[in-house]
Amino acid sequence: MKLAIIGSGPLAILSAQHFDQLGAEVVLFQKSPLGGSVRFLLNHFPEMEIPFNGTQKKLSEFWSQDLVPAIEYIEQRNLTKAGEVLRVHKRFLHNEEVIYGKSRLYDLFRVVFSVNPKEAILKQLEENPEMFKQLGDQVVNSLHMPVESFEDFDIVIDARGEGREPMPMGAANACALNEKNLRGTAAIYYEKAIFDCSLENKKSVVLVGHSDSAALALLKCKEWLFAKPEHTLSWVTHTDYTNPFHHEWLDGEVAKFIQDVKIHFEKEKEIFEKKIHEWRDLEDYVKVKVPKPVEPEAKLRIFQGYDVTSVDRLLDREGVFTTIESPDFRDNAPVNDLKTLPADAIFVGCGSIETSLFESGVRADEPGHYILNGATLASCQHQIQKIEEDILSFFSRAE
Repeated sequence: MKLAIIGSGPLAILSAQHFDQLGAEVVLFQKSPLGGSVRFLLNHFPEMEIPFNGTQKKLSEFWSQDLVPAIEYIEQRNLTKAGEVLRVHKRFLHNEEVIYGKSRLYDLFRVVFSVNPKEAILKQLEENPEMFKQLGDQVVNSLHMPVESFEDFDIVIDARGEGREPMPMGAANACALNEKNLRGTAAIYYEKAIFDCSLENKKSVVLVGHSDSAALALLKCKEWLFAKPEHTLSWVTHTDYTNPFHHEWLDGEVAKFIQDVKIHFEKEKEIFEKKIHEWRDLEDYVKVKVPKPVEPEAKLRIFQGYDVTSVDRLLDREGVFTTIESPDFRDNAPVNDLKTLPADAIFVGCGSIETSLFESGVRADEPGHYILNGATLASCQHQIQKIEEDILSFFSRAE
């Protein structure tokens, strides 16, 4: 049995190891380095806890104990094929077509993928420069273009899940005024791009949204927020900021972060009260020479019950400006309030919209075609076991 697995995340990795050990001929199509979102999160939140097969595991432990051994196994067995899968369909069988007396599995799946031959070409160029010299620059340059190829399989497991398109920051999941125009030019960062943004030389940040990515963005800003007195963070959310996220670990870490900020602010106020009393007790002739202590401002300002209505840049001022408003029907915000928040960067953590990753020519109920997504990580082995049972109803186990 020849089995294609599409993806580079943990579900694809563990599936490839499992079915290879069962005796299937496995090919894992990977567009990016093995590890997927786990590799990304590991660089930022190694202590993050994730649910996996009925237990809570730290991300660093899941990586070292479960994924790294599976990746090493896959690489040793040479199960991977580099390339971006463009579409999956039956070789010849149309969706409405029936083969009399046979299952649709009679016709193989065709996995079409894109391959960039650049690395192989450069290697050949080093080994045989004279041959390429004879071909001419125009021919050589044309070989750098990606080409489509295909391979046929009995079974296909799509372990990439759905694509993710970042949600805009406006109300009702729509763009705020000017957001679309400024998206590629202003200091606005969405979802994963938030973590590519350097906070160096930034004094103020506006965070919009109440998703898991917004919670992670809050935690990203924690060290920066306390690093200098002038650093401030404004969090804009249409809902109650204490509403839980979809992740127990995030709930705990965000609550601890907010509590730390409150404690820090209380200490700042105590210091200010002491200084202001000392300043007031000074003789008048001394007081005029001593600056009045500046009252501290909260480093984290939470605007709950607000929506972003517009974002703007000004010709005569640096940064980006976020206009937020609250309606008259939310109890957790002032009625019909309007504010403008200046910032050096806007982090948009409003979640994402599922989008199709590639053209698919298979039916929704196509036998032998399976889809796994990130939501199944908690029950990873259970999901793989169900696929195994289904496949074994079509094929016998290898001896």
